[in-house]
Amino acid sequence: MRIVSAAIVLMSTLMAVSVSAQTDLSGQWAAINQSDRVTRGAGPWLGDYTGLPLSAEGRAVALSYNYSMLSMTERGCMDYTENYITFAPHSIMIERVSDPVTGEVLAWKISAGGSDRAPIPIWMDGRPHPSENDVHTFSGFTTGQWEGDTLTGHMTHMKKGIVRRNGVPLSDKATMTLHLVRHGDLLTIMTVTEDPIYLEEPHVQAGSYRLNPRGQIPPTNPTCFPLTELARLDAPGTVPHFLPGTNPDEHTFAKMYNLPVEAAHGGAQTLYPEYRKTLKDRYTIPPACPRDCR
Repeated sequence: MRIVSAAIVLMSTLMAVSVSAQTDLSGQWAAINQSDRVTRGAGPWLGDYTGLPLSAEGRAVALSYNYSMLSMTERGCMDYTENYITFAPHSIMIERVSDPVTGEVLAWKISAGGSDRAPIPIWMDGRPHPSENDVHTFSGFTTGQWEGDTLTGHMTHMKKGIVRRNGVPLSDKATMTLHLVRHGDLLTIMTVTEDPIYLEEPHVQAGSYRLNPRGQIPPTNPTCFPLTELARLDAPGTVPHFLPGTNPDEHTFAKMYNLPVEAAHGGAQTLYPEYRKTLKDRYTIPPACPRDCR
């Protein structure tokens, strides 16, 4: 009997150690925007799809994009999609959601506090993903598990959105894997987005954050109230866009940096070091940096 009791105590101790060994991700996290300054700041140029494994379909949709779409009344309160977390400049808050009876972690909830971002819960209780025919939301549906000190989440049921803030599209067939790693007061979130419609290969992005005890990110998003920014966009049937071959900025970025257009417009082949060999006879360095030189 004593042996059984001792074994139970030992198992309970080991389980407690295992649970406590999982990293606490909760807190206010300030974004560190030292990388991708242009993308996270004012936003990328139209026609700058460098570093993206765009498919031909994705490129065509991106080139039809017109920034005036953002001024349409019905789009004023649209949320960004879930993958925005790793190319947005915003700080975040992570909450631990506990079972009220057992105290175990039910989920980790990531919030950005803006009216254009839905919270992302990462469910840790083993619940199954919904049917592929179930509703898609701006939070998606994510289940997670610990891999050592890394929290890995697998997201499905994403909404149609963007991969970059210049109209590069994301379809509602996309899925995303998240990896969250904490090192002291630093947090890294890496996402791997796969989209069979608009991406030729998985797209990898990462964002870094520093623990901020004075952060003020709220757990719930403020209400957004749409308004008319440009009256002409409220006319029936008005949808800002560019037909194929009519986008005036299709070649602007490429010309600015002396890049071949196909290099500026992305694609899986442009992501690899050997692609440089195809450019050596066609690319000349500009005499001076034309823009975004810091």
